[in-house]
Amino acid sequence: MVKYWHKKLSNISPKAKIGQGTVIHAGVHIHDDVMIGKKCQIEGLAFIPNGVTIQDQVFIGPGVIFTNDPFLNVERKEWAATLTVVKMGAKIGAGAMIRAGITIGERSIIGMGSVVLSDIPPDEVWAGNPARKIR
Repeated sequence: MVKYWHKKLSNISPKAKIGQGTVIHAGVHIHDDVMIGKKCQIEGLAFIPNGVTIQDQVFIGPGVIFTNDPFLNVERKEWAATLTVVKMGAKIGAGAMIRAGITIGERSIIGMGSVVLSDIPPDEVWAGNPARKIR
């Protein structure tokens, strides 16, 4: 069962796939083509657009923003979302921004307010703008 805190205050597509045991807080936006694994926690005001896959046991802090177009394609002719993957056990701190088309590795930690512009390897801690490895 998925637990929603104030589902009426969120915009969650019925087409999104959300795993058992996941908790979703108020004010969250989850679009159609999103997959969220089991036992995740999605904090308030997170924005998760088409093309984002979040594996099991991931923490998404409040106000985290994912993007799905790295080129700001204004014309949108034959446009498709750029895929982004957050691997199992990763943690993304409050207010982080995640560029489209990257992979965040297993058990990695992204510091709050970070701007992630490149892939993050497993088991690393990244923070800053732009995000850099700090541990």
